Amino acid sequence: MEDILSYLLYCSIIIPLIPLCFYPVQGYIKSRMPVLIVKIILALSAAAVLLALIGSFIIPLPSQTDYVLVPVGIYCFYLYNREVKILFTKKLFVFLTACVVGGYSFLFATVADYTIHPTSNYLNFSTEALTVQILILAAADVVLCWPLSKYLGWVISNLHEEAIWKRVWIFPALFFAATFCMFPREYSTMYVWKVRELYPVALCLFVFLGILVYFLFYVVAYTYVEKQRTEIANRMLAMQGKQYQQLLRTVEENSRIRHDFRHQLIVIAELVGQKEYEKLEEYVRKYINDGQAEVKLYSYSAAVNALISYYESVCMRRGIRTEFAVSLPNRLPVSDQDFCVMLGNLLENAIDGSGELEDPYICLKIGQTSSNMLAVKVMNPCQGELVRENGHYRSTKRDGYGQGLESVNLIAEKYQGVMEILADGKLFTVKVLLQIPGRSAGSS
Repeated sequence: MEDILSYLLYCSIIIPLIPLCFYPVQGYIKSRMPVLIVKIILALSAAAVLLALIGSFIIPLPSQTDYVLVPVGIYCFYLYNREVKILFTKKLFVFLTACVVGGYSFLFATVADYTIHPTSNYLNFSTEALTVQILILAAADVVLCWPLSKYLGWVISNLHEEAIWKRVWIFPALFFAATFCMFPREYSTMYVWKVRELYPVALCLFVFLGILVYFLFYVVAYTYVEKQRTEIANRMLAMQGKQYQQLLRTVEENSRIRHDFRHQLIVIAELVGQKEYEKLEEYVRKYINDGQAEVKLYSYSAAVNALISYYESVCMRRGIRTEFAVSLPNRLPVSDQDFCVMLGNLLENAIDGSGELEDPYICLKIGQTSSNMLAVKVMNPCQGELVRENGHYRSTKRDGYGQGLESVNLIAEKYQGVMEILADGKLFTVKVLLQIPGRSAGSS
């Protein structure tokens, strides 16, 4: 029984690690805070009961406490993965970051342990050292709250490239693994030469290296995201510029038409007087057809209006019929940039998917389904079955998965929404629901 209690006491270091896992993902937690706290208490209680039952009635617990922490950690990550709604590799990165902090705290607690018990070893981790570790973690909860929430939280919210996250989680994993290589197995070795004095210095350098790696990652991520935003902004400005030129041509043409309208009336009056009704009809038809196309207003957002107008003109040049039904509020409730990136990817995919068919067309519908939900639906004909692997559609342009739909899905997740894809071999439909920020379903 004492062994079980010691295991439970040692596993208590998980409790101060929990806030570190949730600081960077505060906007992506499925449950509200009171419900989340209840879930955490129930999950930890279930783990403690299960550990006690296994140790008492099934198999004796191993002498090395790390062997117990591994399955407990996997169990915690499983629950964490179910509770947080972001990319899996992002969750893995954040979870391993908390593990790195836990590893650092263990190394500094070991310093206290070999100082108090110089003849002991890591298998007999003392209660005093465990207290030091918990105090270090409690201090880390306070000290790291702001940087994890602001800086790592910013990276989580703004860096959406899945290929990057598939690689960067390796860095906290390596740092966490390194902590297992740095603690002394036998404390007596720390009293050889000046190892006892140099070891804390080495730990401080190790912590500094970790902070430096995370700082560089933030700088690189920030530069990358800002470069993407600049490219998108330049693209939007180019589209707005084209629409502005079209508007100027329309204004100039209308001015010319008004100026020449008196002469047109003279010709019409002459044809009526001569009863040349067929020529009159032909003349009027020609006059109507010579008018410039009207500049449509889809949205009061200049960027969104320019984007839709741009892709509509692309469809006209390629002979693709369009049916655009757009109903947006005067002030777009989501970021112009996010909305344009999402809509641009959807329309570009639709143009590529239907452009080579005999009767290509694109149907776009946008509108609010409720006070807190914005819906986007894009339909286009397609030919043949699309290949789907691991929940992702393979690209028809290159080898690999379609990046456009992945980007749309990430933006949908950013606004607590969903993306649904329907494909039957003849019609390809993408539906996106976005939750309007600040108007959650439970708000009054």
